[in-house]
Amino acid sequence: MLYRLDDMDSNSHEFLAEFAALRQDVPAHPDSEERYEFAHFQQVADRSKLETLARALRAAESIAPTRPRPGTDTAMKNLAAGPVASVVDRTRAAIRKAMH
Repeated sequence: MLYRLDDMDSNSHEFLAEFAALRQDVPAHPDSEERYEFAHFQQVADRSKLETLARALRAAESIAPTRPRPGTDTAMKNLAAGPVASVVDRTRAAIRKAMH
């Protein structure tokens, strides 16, 4: 489902109704993936393709920023800012871990 919250006045009835629907759908999303989508992949994809996808996902996660950044609302902006933000995030986390 597509939510168009950014086009609405946050005090409007329409916004509140859409936001309520979004709040209900977000927690259900991972459950739906695990029950239906991942199960379907296991039935139709061969094991080597799934393992390749898993490696690609782990590689992407290892270089992705660990928190969202304001102003990176498009794929192009994410590609530009992501690598630097990732280094900053991971350096900050390492320093904090070393200090505790």
